Amino acid sequence: MKLIIVSPFPPNITGIGQYGFHVSRSLAQSAQFQEITVIAGAKTALRREVISSSFTIEFSWHPDQPGAVRAILSEVRRRKPDLVWVNLGASVFGRSPLANLMGFISLGLIKSTGTPTIVTLHELVELADLKTLNAPGGALARSGARLLTRLATQADVVCLTMRRYVDWFAAHRPEVSCVHIPIGAYRAPELLPEPSTPDLLFFTTLAPYKGLEVLLAAYRSLLPRYPGLGLTIAGIEHPRFPGYGEAIRQATTGLPGVRWLGQVPEEQVRALFSRAQVVVLPYVASTGSSSVMYQSAMWGRALVASDLLEMQAIARESSLEVTFFRNRDVEGLAAAIRCLLDSPARRKAQVVHNYTAIQAIRPEETARLYIQAFNRALLAHDIPDRIPIPLEMIPAETG
Repeated sequence: MKLIIVSPFPPNITGIGQYGFHVSRSLAQSAQFQEITVIAGAKTALRREVISSSFTIEFSWHPDQPGAVRAILSEVRRRKPDLVWVNLGASVFGRSPLANLMGFISLGLIKSTGTPTIVTLHELVELADLKTLNAPGGALARSGARLLTRLATQADVVCLTMRRYVDWFAAHRPEVSCVHIPIGAYRAPELLPEPSTPDLLFFTTLAPYKGLEVLLAAYRSLLPRYPGLGLTIAGIEHPRFPGYGEAIRQATTGLPGVRWLGQVPEEQVRALFSRAQVVVLPYVASTGSSSVMYQSAMWGRALVASDLLEMQAIARESSLEVTFFRNRDVEGLAAAIRCLLDSPARRKAQVVHNYTAIQAIRPEETARLYIQAFNRALLAHDIPDRIPIPLEMIPAETG
């Protein structure tokens, strides 16, 4: 089988790009594909990276450029794959609504070639708090969000990282062929030793709806009680909010213990989590699942998160324990952090529980679920070939 993957990809690390990197690697390691080609956007020069004889990265299009759709479609037509998987978020094609609209339209063009097409839709934007997200489009934002959903669901199979969204489609658009594939662990889970000094980690793209101001206010209130407390802020600026992170950084100059790391290369993510005692997700709005929540479980780190419906749904669906606080409540966030900092036993209990839970969604399980989704797309086209699932990927209870 020849597989094309359309996805953001490192070195530009975003949540969706990091996901695409790890799932692509897991699929390659399954050894069930003759050829895997990732068609990725490039902020600099277009280029090719050969990972192995059967795994290639083609940085063949630029975000926010009108030629992106043409470049993607050209690669699909040239390579004649058996399957195309598109790893999709609402802003993966750039910062402008037009660029992303055209990117979503490319799904229909790919499908028109007759190629079985699978999409992973990370964000169901039409269910989100568009005002808090500062979604572009003004009064038309809600209509635009519905349009993106309809364009994304042209695929033969739609993979959703939250069961809550699968249930929504079942109730509102039952004709869409959906499967639930949780984000899961990116690597084999590892219980990292806990550092001796207290440190908080905020790791995501920098945007107003990520709640960084709430966290910084809570952090200020905690410093008198924990003078050695540190706060690590890692991640690039969201493409729709250029300058936001730098403005916050300038406004907090002199605040002790704060480290701004910017973009963290993939090979340094493990070390990033190793320095933290508590990972904080203070989001005031969300559009979908959170890879950071799963990575915290994977590396053995305690979690604090705002009580958004999405955050609660992830914890419930994947049996993760999270210390929740009321959305936007600075004092509530500070209290939740204190609860974990003051109790090593509580941190350990949460970490052990989540580490056990994440074992059920290791990388090989994610790859197995995708192979099943790919076979479902082949069936939709009446293609008799199927991708074998290696025995080591089949869970013991079903094997």
